[in-house]
Amino acid sequence: MARTPLRVASVLVTAGAVAAGPSVASAAPRTPAPAFTQAAPAAAPAASEVVENGHHYKLLAEPPADVTAAAHYWKSMSIKGQKQKKSNWCGPAAAASALTYQTGVKVTSSTQSYLAKKMGTDKVGFTSPIAMGREMTNYINKAWKRKGTKYKAYRSITNPNLWDGVRGAYAYGEGPVVITVYSRKSWYPKAPKAMAHYVVIYGFDDTTSWNQSTYLIWDPAHGKRTLKATQWQKIAYAGRFVVAWSGLPF
Repeated sequence: MARTPLRVASVLVTAGAVAAGPSVASAAPRTPAPAFTQAAPAAAPAASEVVENGHHYKLLAEPPADVTAAAHYWKSMSIKGQKQKKSNWCGPAAAASALTYQTGVKVTSSTQSYLAKKMGTDKVGFTSPIAMGREMTNYINKAWKRKGTKYKAYRSITNPNLWDGVRGAYAYGEGPVVITVYSRKSWYPKAPKAMAHYVVIYGFDDTTSWNQSTYLIWDPAHGKRTLKATQWQKIAYAGRFVVAWSGLPF
């Protein structure tokens, strides 16, 4: 990210958002281990597989038989979303929000400023996705007092790749995924053309195909949003970067 001359900033000022304290971005209870949240009475996970255009999809569990319930078969990861405190702190705020999912990791109102300093956000004017992955790794390893945990920046992620990765993050209990989008192409049409923005994917609609799904989004400049899975590549910032746990199926 540092190689591009484009200035990456946040849309807090453009969007007219007002910084606020932590708020709950998901009503789903935090589970200590991967679990399949059913909208119907619990059932054993099934290995249903759908093949579409040569791509294999596996449902995490069978949807409810009831048509109405199946239409809203949401799976979410419990986080406490933080509003960004400065106009260019969407990156630190998104990272802090994602880290609230992790058990034993203390995230406070000062975490944003700590991450902003470590990531060099104010020094260069924006947050590099590579720096974000590095500092999320350092933060969680320090909390857990061990090495080996690793977040990383994935590049050139396609629509199907992102869906697979988000579902994998949920299934394995690895936590939310941070994505980078063009502000103007996403939710802020009056933002500067080259302005980027970080948001967090903390849930999704577990459909049989990626192009029927919708993501649950935490936007540090606004709050809760949704994003159609088909829209990712249309609004993704240059490089199509995604910051997530290492080893996910991107």
